[in-house]
Amino acid sequence: MIIRNWRNCPTSISHGYFIQREILSKIDLENPSKEGAVMKHIDSFCRAYLEPLSTSTETIHDNIQEIIYIVNGEGSLIIDGEENFISEGDAVIIPPGLPHILDNEINEPLEFLILVESVPEGFKARTEPLFRNYRESPIGQGHWNHLVHKLFDGNDGLAKINSVLIVGIEAMQTADTHGHNDRTDEIWYMLKGNGLHVVDREVRRQVAGDAVPVAPSMGHSLINDTDEPLQTFYFAHHE
Repeated sequence: MIIRNWRNCPTSISHGYFIQREILSKIDLENPSKEGAVMKHIDSFCRAYLEPLSTSTETIHDNIQEIIYIVNGEGSLIIDGEENFISEGDAVIIPPGLPHILDNEINEPLEFLILVESVPEGFKARTEPLFRNYRESPIGQGHWNHLVHKLFDGNDGLAKINSVLIVGIEAMQTADTHGHNDRTDEIWYMLKGNGLHVVDREVRRQVAGDAVPVAPSMGHSLINDTDEPLQTFYFAHHE
């Protein structure tokens, strides 16, 4: 089982002033020993922050699409000249070709997750960003005890990622064990709380800040063996 916590990942700078740590990345055949390079379809998964009272530089991506999820703080995301207020629980798809700036106007760090997916040739991308807060999505249920809020899926303009979800598990509950083939990317990132993650025959505790890729596997299950709910950020490519 692979567990990577963002606190132990190398730091880099992007968008001028994003201080980011890449947790997972796409398999790199030219650098097969690169730590965290385990994804087959999704390019990058990072945790980042913007210092208090800071503004990123205007950035345009031609061939990639970004999905940003706000973990803590609040600020303004200016996309193609239009200002949008964002805070914890908000997510946005930023399609290719749109200039964007992130502005942290308060005296606390703005913390967020960044998913990056390359856009295949011929893909018809959105022409505008899409904002959504997970609390606005109806709650669903999966694998017995997953409490699921959809953020985005393929109908929203994702290119290679099939779904981005917020998944919770209540105290002292477990999900059913299920497996995934070797063409799948499925990542569970712990936002709040902790639990036991079982992947095949290995059992390890997953705490806040840990990311666990679970494919391929004969079976995996996340167990909340604590007295408090847990909450995860989930994303996947399934075939």
